[in-house]
This record gives sequence, C-alpha cells and structure tokens, in this order.
Amino acid sequence: MARLAQTAGLTDVQQEILSTVRGFVDKEIVPYAQELEHGDVYPADIVAGMREMGLFGLMIPEEFGGLGESLLTYALVVEEIARGWMSVSGVINTHFIVAYMLRQHGTRAQQERYLPRMATGEVRGAFSMSEPDLGSDVAAIKTRARRDGDDYVIDGSKMWLTNGGTSNLIAVLARTDEGGEKPHQNLTAFLVEKPEGYGEVAPGLSIPGKIE
Repeated sequence: MARLAQTAGLTDVQQEILSTVRGFVDKEIVPYAQELEHGDVYPADIVAGMREMGLFGLMIPEEFGGLGESLLTYALVVEEIARGWMSVSGVINTHFIVAYMLRQHGTRAQQERYLPRMATGEVRGAFSMSEPDLGSDVAAIKTRARRDGDDYVIDGSKMWLTNGGTSNLIAVLARTDEGGEKPHQNLTAFLVEKPEGYGEVAPGLSIPGKIE
C-alpha cells in the first residue's frame, strides 16, 4: 500500500503543513524517541512543539480558532508523526476523537466552551471507553450513569486510557439504559473536566497511575 504522503493532487497548503511536520519529526522526535520510550517518559517538549504548530486544532473549524483542515490532511500529519514515534501519534489521536465528536455532535454551547481551547492545546482530550473486565467490548460496558436531578452520577471503572493522566477533558462512554433496542443504543458520551495528574484529582474521580 502506498504511503498517504505520496497521494497525488495535494494542495499547496497541505504540502506546506506536511513539510513543516516532517521537519519537526526529524528534528524533535526521531533523535529522542528511543530514549524517551525506554525511559517511559512523557514527551512534554514534543507535545509543546505540536501545540505551537497548531496541530491540536488541525481539524477544528477556523471559527473556533483551529486550522479547519480535512481528514486527509489529518491522516497525512498523523502518518508523519507515527513515522517518528508511534506513541506521540496517540497523544494527538485521542484529542482528535473528542474534538471531532464535539464538532460533529456537540451543542453550540459545548463547542464554544471547549473547541477554542482545544485548538490551542490548552484543553487536551481523551476518550474513555475500555474497562478492566471487558477491554474494548462496547456492548458490554458496565460503567453506568444515572440521572440525579439536572445532573448525572457516573459509577464505574475504566482502563487503558491514553492521555488519562495528562488530559483535562475526557469523553466517558457510559451506560444510561434509556430504552434503546440494542446495547450500543443505551450508551452516552459524557464530557468530564478534570485536572491533570494522578490520584484523586477531583471528588469521586481517581486516576490510579500510569501503566508501566
């Protein structure tokens, strides 16, 4: 299969973005990836560099401060990042999932609250689906959310959450049992804001620690 970067008909803007990212990967990721990977060190400087380039807002609409680029451009950028170090592509991919969900399905109020800060990387997203007893079997999710007045109370455990400790906005997939005919129709993604870090980061919310 041909690499996406060899796709014909790329615009000048796409080629410029790709060239900039390729140079960043060669200079800032490739020389340090092996040391950071073996040391199990979070690539804070690399993430800061991606923020500076605007990559966290690559597909966020311009009206919210993003670059407003296409899925193809995003795929090209992720391919280049993964070439340097696959783990770093996970940092941007989980953020993308949450930003894209908000862009496509969020309310206007949610979009205005989160997308401008997600575009700058001030708010970084993570998607919480997998659970300790069932992996990524979405239909078997046990984490539940029950309505309590105007709020919801979420009860359950998640695991294998990329960016779990370093994100500050998590889209948590939980069972709501609201009458859907199929299991997946009774699931809702809840936006949970939290501080970065490990331990009990907020009342009732504990991030146990990174998986070695």
